[in-house]
Amino acid sequence: MVHIVKLDTEGHLLYEGLLSSQEIATIDEILNALKDEIPQIEADLEEAYGKSVLYKYNLGKFLGELLTKYDISVSERRKFWDEIKTFATKENRIRNEGTNAETRSFYGQCYKLSQYDQEIVEKLSWRQWQDILDRVGNREDERIFEWIRNKSEKIREDDWREFEKGLHLYLKNKDTSVFTNKELFEIYESILEMAKFWRISFGQFSKDFPNSAKIKSRARRSKKFQTECFRIKKELRKQLDESIFLQAFESAMK
Repeated sequence: MVHIVKLDTEGHLLYEGLLSSQEIATIDEILNALKDEIPQIEADLEEAYGKSVLYKYNLGKFLGELLTKYDISVSERRKFWDEIKTFATKENRIRNEGTNAETRSFYGQCYKLSQYDQEIVEKLSWRQWQDILDRVGNREDERIFEWIRNKSEKIREDDWREFEKGLHLYLKNKDTSVFTNKELFEIYESILEMAKFWRISFGQFSKDFPNSAKIKSRARRSKKFQTECFRIKKELRKQLDESIFLQAFESAMK
């Protein structure tokens, strides 16, 4: 698909580039096909899977077929996803997807999701997948998906959000290729334990001091807690553990 279409500010269809009548006819044919196919496949998948992560996974499989069918290049994918959102779907998705990055697009994320094993996909919720797909650096080392596969229990969404933030903070300027699988998985586990400690400790603090103004600054204190954990870890040259978590929490809540 060499040419892309979009809407102008008044809602009129615009064709990018100088096109022949045959090229315009081909683009119109593709758009009409999308308008028929996308709503139907979305309805069928919702009936089969609800709004679960498997809905998005199987939608991504279908989108992959469209990329091949219409010969969409890697550089054109984001615009193609935007075409589907603008002209084909009946779903109203209000999440800010940005304007350029494919990883922020709903359809781009569904397609990316479909590239992983279903066994791994089912270990996380869609919201958790959005977190990891948004943060490219956190999934740069593909071994994180093997760690996810090996988790015996699903990770709580609130723990996952803190884990994602902590991992992003930890990975700054680090080359994870120097770690063995065992070492890397231990790092993931320790950051997840850090997330759990924060959730439990902040929850207890909120019960003990329900009128404290500190409760309203949770996000800022969470970041301070994580920063302190990594600072103390580096200073002591030891792995993250409960003694570090406790010291960092006390510092973050001052």
